[in-house]
Amino acid sequence: MPELPEVEHAARTLREWLAEGPVVRAEAGATRIFREGGRRLFTQRLPGRRLSQVERRGKILLLHFDDDVGLLCHLGMTGKWVRRPASGAVPHSHARLALAGGVVLHYCDPRLFGRIEVHAASALSTLPAVRALGPDPLIDGIDPAALRARLGKTRRAVKAALLDQAVLAGVGNIYATEALFAAGIHPARAASSLSKRQVERLAASLDAVLATALARPVEEMAYLSEGGWVDNPFLVYGREGEACPRCRRGVIEAPVIGGRTSAFCARCQKAG
Repeated sequence: MPELPEVEHAARTLREWLAEGPVVRAEAGATRIFREGGRRLFTQRLPGRRLSQVERRGKILLLHFDDDVGLLCHLGMTGKWVRRPASGAVPHSHARLALAGGVVLHYCDPRLFGRIEVHAASALSTLPAVRALGPDPLIDGIDPAALRARLGKTRRAVKAALLDQAVLAGVGNIYATEALFAAGIHPARAASSLSKRQVERLAASLDAVLATALARPVEEMAYLSEGGWVDNPFLVYGREGEACPRCRRGVIEAPVIGGRTSAFCARCQKAG
């Protein structure tokens, strides 16, 4: 699933691609990525429009076009935008923006959990899905004191709490897993049980793993790379059964915590 680094990369790429010229044509299939007449609005309102801004809040893309036309795009689990020549079929393409330069931007989504909504561009920041988000680590930074206050309100496992987009917008399973390992915190620990020092360590680890991911070439970002991973770039995510890269004595376990697999080393990340 795309998380903050992958969606940030998508935002940067869309800014570059959509700078090539106005939208000439907008097409969309009859799929669930569009709600409540959104498909009709997409095909009718986008032609002729020029991009003015692409924002990202958490895992949500907000595209601003002229004439107050806006798109909210959530990539869901498998959504991505790709750029292709005008001719030729593209697998799982469910929405398309043809540009003046003779290329087409395809929204591809094999599992159809993403969504595209058409709104007034001036209203995008006030939409309920956006207003419900917590601080964005890249835009707002991570305030350890504020993070501790939010985590202190719940007895949920800290891993589950970190996946709550009202706690930190954009953090998902991969980067929460990596940050908890870096901070030496067991993913099943009650969020409210973490000490001030532990939360400070967690905040610093989140900053570090997100910065590392943002610095990676796109070919190393499994979600975005056309061919998938060449090598797994993560320390513990996706490494169940391997030796711990830190202590070399523990074995990476990956039980389900809060409905998601949560890789960790029991030696390095104590439960108590």
